[in-house]
Amino acid sequence: MRMRNLVMTAMLTPVLLLPGCGNEADSNVAAAVPAAHKAARTTTTDDAAGSDDPVLNAYYTYRVALDVMMRSGGGKTKQLEPTMTPAMFQAISAQAKYFRTHKLRNTGSTKVLWAKRTLAANGVIVSACYDTSAARTVNVRGRGVLPNTTPTRWLDQMRVLNQQSRWIVDGGTTTPNAC
Repeated sequence: MRMRNLVMTAMLTPVLLLPGCGNEADSNVAAAVPAAHKAARTTTTDDAAGSDDPVLNAYYTYRVALDVMMRSGGGKTKQLEPTMTPAMFQAISAQAKYFRTHKLRNTGSTKVLWAKRTLAANGVIVSACYDTSAARTVNVRGRGVLPNTTPTRWLDQMRVLNQQSRWIVDGGTTTPNAC
């Protein structure tokens, strides 16, 4: 049971520790973005269909890249770099290393149930609910490593920045939530 808790902590720690990453000078970008936009359709991260909103598309692209890394067992990280800030990339790379070291990988993909953006004092925040019931974390033998009581619905609160004319994820929080 102790190993399962460690795995869960290792999976979420990089995301949970990054609420203030990024350049605060970029917070004026929020003024150029409409106040709120909600994705009206359910999108799996495999689809990467996203929406017509570039801010939400940045979040969807991030989720797809994260799923690819986790399904590869931490081996594929190149697709992550263009979707996030350097500080967040460093934290997610540590998560990838943990997966490689412990020979873990995910089966399946997460499914984004809804996503919306809002303006905050420090930039644009994407709030999204995603489901991980189809994305089991397994060991080298294919056995699940997370307890059956592990939540499958999560609420992301991710800051998205416009850097060099493209939107990227800067970090935020992920909490279990029956959204």
